[in-house]
Amino acid sequence: MIAPAAAHLDRTLASRPALGAFSLAGFPDEKGGIDVLTAYAREGANVLEVGAPASNPYLDGPVIDAAHRHALRRGYGMDSVVATVQELTLATGKPVVVMAYWASVLAYGPKRLAHVLATVGGAGCLVPDVPLDRVGPWEAAAADAGIHAPLLAGRQVPVAELTATCRAASGFIYAPAVAGHRTGYRDGLDMDGLSAFVASVRQAAPTSPVVTGIGVSTPERAADAVRQADVSGVVIGSPLMRALLSDGSGLPQSVDLVGKFAAAIAQQAER
Repeated sequence: MIAPAAAHLDRTLASRPALGAFSLAGFPDEKGGIDVLTAYAREGANVLEVGAPASNPYLDGPVIDAAHRHALRRGYGMDSVVATVQELTLATGKPVVVMAYWASVLAYGPKRLAHVLATVGGAGCLVPDVPLDRVGPWEAAAADAGIHAPLLAGRQVPVAELTATCRAASGFIYAPAVAGHRTGYRDGLDMDGLSAFVASVRQAAPTSPVVTGIGVSTPERAADAVRQADVSGVVIGSPLMRALLSDGSGLPQSVDLVGKFAAAIAQQAER
């Protein structure tokens, strides 16, 4: 049976294009990580994504990779993720999704993680690199706990693998806006290519919301993704982390950026 938090995520993605804001648990410390995402929620983020510190975050570019290393050096791990999810759920009332690499999930225990996240109010857990032969058991563990298990749709995988991934995912499907790049990518974005890819994802799983990120580095690009690719949401991470670490501005600048992304997406939703 689906838990209330997962149902809340479903409603959020169904009602209008959502803005997902990412930050890493334990960065700059546990309380600071909670404060950052709470501020993002107040400024217009509809979904909060909590990253789990990892030693090999292959999908993350240099900005988020540095945050992973910082959090690990200070001893933060999955317990900090769980505490962050619990505090954010209580403080914001927004759906909270964890983003964790498979090595971290495996070390903690997939079934254990799913049930603990459900207990503290988590809506789901996105594992971008879950092995194909573990997708079924992971999705079953999440469903048993009542949370969602979104999956990443690879843009350069065989059609059969893409179809299987999209059909297995629950909650939403994460479709990268660019192919072959890590988070933090800031060069050109092929909107026609993204639109075609989103269409292929929808063909595989017509009823699943599609969310994009990676390469959506400005509010204008977020608006374009909503307008042209008709995605259900946009998740931003590196732009916020980069602003968070900027000279002297820190949190106020990243919070201001969340507001600009939220406004750009809302403007497209109203058209």
